[in-house]
Amino acid sequence: MIISGNWFPPNSASHQPATLNTDSSGVSVRNDTEQLWQGNADSINVSSRVGNIPRKLTLANGSVFSTGDNDAVDQWLKQNNHSAHKAGILHVLESRWRWVFASLLTTLLLVILSFGWGLPWASERIAKSLPVAVNESLASGTLATLDKVLFEPTKTSPAKQQALRRHLKENLLPDDKQGFTFNLHFRHMHGGNNEDGLANAFALPSGDIVITDRLMTLAENQDEIDAILLHEIGHVLHRHSMRQVIQSSTITVALILVTGDISAIEEWTVALPGFLLESSYSRDFESEADHYAFERMLANNKDPANFGSMLSRMTKDVSSDSTLNTDWLKYISSHPASEERIKQAESYSERYKHQPH
Repeated sequence: MIISGNWFPPNSASHQPATLNTDSSGVSVRNDTEQLWQGNADSINVSSRVGNIPRKLTLANGSVFSTGDNDAVDQWLKQNNHSAHKAGILHVLESRWRWVFASLLTTLLLVILSFGWGLPWASERIAKSLPVAVNESLASGTLATLDKVLFEPTKTSPAKQQALRRHLKENLLPDDKQGFTFNLHFRHMHGGNNEDGLANAFALPSGDIVITDRLMTLAENQDEIDAILLHEIGHVLHRHSMRQVIQSSTITVALILVTGDISAIEEWTVALPGFLLESSYSRDFESEADHYAFERMLANNKDPANFGSMLSRMTKDVSSDSTLNTDWLKYISSHPASEERIKQAESYSERYKHQPH
C-alpha cells in the first residue's frame, strides 16, 4: 500500500514530497531517490482524524509524514490493526450529522431519565441503606434551630402532652419501628391572628414528631389527631426527609454512588432546617405517607375521612388568616390540602364503611 504526502525531517519546517510504503518488510518512507525512514507500524504515532485536516504520522526518529489522504490512512490503520484505528469513530460521528443529533438526543434523554427516575431511585436506595444512627445525626440540633427561628414554648398542658405521648406509644406506633425511637414534641408556632398560633405538624428523619398547639385546638376528635400522627410516622418510616435532602444534593449522591463513602452526609445536617422551613414534600412522598396513614387507620378501625377533614380545616385556617402573605403561606404549610388527597381519604373511608366493626 502506498500513500502520497510530504516528509518533514526531525525538528524542521522544511519538507519534500514522499510516499509511505507498506510491504512484507515493514513500513518505509521514500522520496524519488532514497529511503528516508523504515520501521514498523506500531512505532508510528498517528493523529486523530478531524474533518479533512491533513493527518500527521510521527515516525520513531522524530520525523513527520503528513498527508491529506485521510481515507487511505484510515484503511492503512485498519489493515495494520493500529491502535489509532478506534479514533476513527470520532470522524464517523462528525461526518454524519444524523448520528450526532441522535447522540445528543440520547444524552438529553438519559439526563431527563436520571433526574426523573434515576435520582429518586438512587436516593431511596441510599436512604434505606443508611443506619438509623445516620438519620439521628442528620436531625441532631435541627429542632433546637427551629426553636430559635420558628417556635415558642407550647401552651398545651403537661397532662395533655403526657396523655397523647402515651396514646402514641400504646396505640399508634407500629410493631416494626425499623430501629427508630419516636418522640412527640409540642410547640407553639408563632404567627397568625389568634392566640394559638399556626397549625402544623412535621417529622424529623430521626423519628421526632412535632405538633403545634393550633393543630391540637383545630382537631374535633382524637381520630383526627391520630390521622396526622400516622401520616408523620409514614414519612419517618419511608425516610422521606432523608430522601428529599439527598435528591437536592445531586453531586453528593453521585459521589456516594461512585465511591461508596457516606461521610458526605454530614453536610446535609446544615441543610435540613432550611429544607423543613422552605420546602414541602413531593406529591409522591405525600401520597406514600397518606397511604400508610389510611391503611393503619383501617387496621385500627378508624375512619380515614378524619384525615381529609383535618387537612381541609388546617388549610382553611391558614388561608383565612389575613396577617399572612403568600410567601409565608407557601412555606409554613408543609401539608397543602388538595382535592386529590381529600378524595383519596374519602375513598378509603368507603372501605372503612364496608369492613366489619
